[in-house]
Amino acid sequence: MTDAATCCPRCAHTVIEHLFTSPVPGVWDVLQCGRCLYCWRTGEPDRRTRRDAYPDSFKLTADDIDNAPEVPAVPPLAVPAVHRWSER
Repeated sequence: MTDAATCCPRCAHTVIEHLFTSPVPGVWDVLQCGRCLYCWRTGEPDRRTRRDAYPDSFKLTADDIDNAPEVPAVPPLAVPAVHRWSER
């Protein structure tokens, strides 16, 4: 893994999981933070992969994560409507 794997760009957590590797060896890896679950590909620009270049307005702290409101559940998928033309 590259230097981008030393800490999470979003929350600075140091537990980083390696999820995937490029089909072409050495091109990119997909990493995920163990605390905030942010995922990134090592081949992306620094503003997505490096803490010092990540936008300040999107950075999180451990307190931000611990005190975040509950994320609402994703509703079930809607049943597709049957089209009259498909009944013929």
